[in-house]
Amino acid sequence: MDEEGPHARTSGDFAQAFRDATNRRGLSLERLTYHLSRRGHYLSAATLSYWRTGRSVPQRSASIAALGALEEILGVERASLAALVPPRPGRRHGDAPPVPAAQYVKGGSFVSEAISALGLDWQNGLELLSSQDYITLRGDGTLDRQLVTRVLRASREGVDRMPVWYGLDDDRSYPFISAETNCRIGRIREATDMPLVVAELLLPRPMQVDDVIRIQFSYGAVGQTVPLRDCHRAHIAPCGECYLEVVFDPRALPVHAEEFVEFASSERCTPLPITSNALRRYKGDFGPGIWGLRWEWSEDGLEPISGATASQARCPRPADRAHRVFDSTRHGGPDPLRDTGSHGYDDPGARARSRTR
Repeated sequence: MDEEGPHARTSGDFAQAFRDATNRRGLSLERLTYHLSRRGHYLSAATLSYWRTGRSVPQRSASIAALGALEEILGVERASLAALVPPRPGRRHGDAPPVPAAQYVKGGSFVSEAISALGLDWQNGLELLSSQDYITLRGDGTLDRQLVTRVLRASREGVDRMPVWYGLDDDRSYPFISAETNCRIGRIREATDMPLVVAELLLPRPMQVDDVIRIQFSYGAVGQTVPLRDCHRAHIAPCGECYLEVVFDPRALPVHAEEFVEFASSERCTPLPITSNALRRYKGDFGPGIWGLRWEWSEDGLEPISGATASQARCPRPADRAHRVFDSTRHGGPDPLRDTGSHGYDDPGARARSRTR
């Protein structure tokens, strides 16, 4: 069923615009695939043919990500094709009431309170089309970096920000969030009784209904004292495509790994073979629920976590510190919900860091 109203779009709208653009440019579908591959996007001529005839439209993350390059090759206005991609039937979740946060997010009550204090809501008028997480670990099993890529579509007019959060089970760690591509860090809320930070992520400009954007941000942590044993993504609403990749140091491989899915109080696990130094899993149309990977280390398979490693791990350089670090010992009593203000609003590389007692 097609969307109704002034912003309604159909597969025919996209097909017509794509067909007109390719005719004006005079490129065959084979040449289009060649130019796309030169830009790192690998789509088949058959896929492009389906788009031209309206048999299908871009929906997968790889297809959505290729639209910008396709628009450039065809010489059309930026986002003109992306704006015509119709929603999946019955899959508009940007304004759907989310499930109770605490059901799927650890520290959900704090996250919910922090999001509300920032004047935001859980989804904030953005539909999550694709979520990709790329995690790298060190030889001691601690987190080096978690790069998050999201493709979002606006379901409300004027959306220009969204909430993100990150925490670890390591009580002595200092998690932080870094803006990477098409976003900036705004205000921060930090928990003082757990290593958890909630940040306001600012988009480049207010979005119109059906605008699509690809953003990247990353997670890190200073002062880690225990190796990481799992990574997961909690979805409070359905997501079109989910991808997880964990890359281990070749000298420190796990002895056992599994994929797990949690719905409410039930859990389903699937053992995974360890055939290289990476685990890669994909899941389509997932949520609400928790989906992730977990692994076990051998007793002597990891390097020791030294104090120097813990203190230097991904710690922002002084020149990058467009923010202050909250230390609860310098304040008159712990406040479980503290606003640390604006952190690097004009610095795309600014980091949101959390320090807890």
